[in-house]
Amino acid sequence: MVGTKSLSERERTAKLIAKTRASIRKKHRALKTGIMEKEIVLEKQLKPIIEPLKQIVGNTAREGKPVETTFMKSKRKNKQSQQQQVTPFDSQDEEVFETGDNPSLETSVRQALNTPQGRQRLQSQLVPLGQVYVNILLIGNARNEIDLVYGVYFYENGTMLGNKKFNVDTDDTIIIDGERYKGTPGLYELIFKKIPNDAIYTENDKQTYKHILLTTNAHRRDNNARMPIKSNKGHKYKNIAPLLVTRSVSGTSIGSGIKTNMYTIRCEID
Repeated sequence: MVGTKSLSERERTAKLIAKTRASIRKKHRALKTGIMEKEIVLEKQLKPIIEPLKQIVGNTAREGKPVETTFMKSKRKNKQSQQQQVTPFDSQDEEVFETGDNPSLETSVRQALNTPQGRQRLQSQLVPLGQVYVNILLIGNARNEIDLVYGVYFYENGTMLGNKKFNVDTDDTIIIDGERYKGTPGLYELIFKKIPNDAIYTENDKQTYKHILLTTNAHRRDNNARMPIKSNKGHKYKNIAPLLVTRSVSGTSIGSGIKTNMYTIRCEID
């Protein structure tokens, strides 16, 4: 009897250790990849879009839930009873070691975007170019299109490009630290895409992008003007970003070679 009890205790302890270890690994991965921070920023910035989408997800799940018959209930109870007999955990243990497997914010949004109602609501909140590029961010960059080296990223203060705040107005205007730029398809392509489509952007877009790089230091390590240029094997590094920046080095100051008409209206944000 004592031996059986001791064996049961050892099994219980081993399972608790395994579950705790899995919980720690899961939290470590989340912290390492910045998921927690990214979800907080997303929730703050996209709350007007996300909340209605969450409601759609909830309504869809409730509508699609099958009716549980008496037989199904009985079968489910028997299965739960068998699981309780096999696993010697009590409810208190479950509460202590439960990590939670609720869908992440981005997962919920992706599920909502799979419904016509979700897509329609999202499109109503975004301008045409915003629909294209924000969709890529929310859907999860499945095609590996987003530029993670020089591009837009999420930070605790909001959306950033380099060391400056990045925002988009309702008319597609791009706002960087109070500076307003005409949001052309080519400029969006250069800012967001890892491999920009050269059939979309123009020479004027490239010059505007050069000014943005020099303003934000997005092309430099740690987004610091005194640090060297970020180097990698990517298309943009080899073909666009450093070439644009090095051409302006001959000037007397950073950005001195940029024409004033390369970007549009300079004005304060209302």
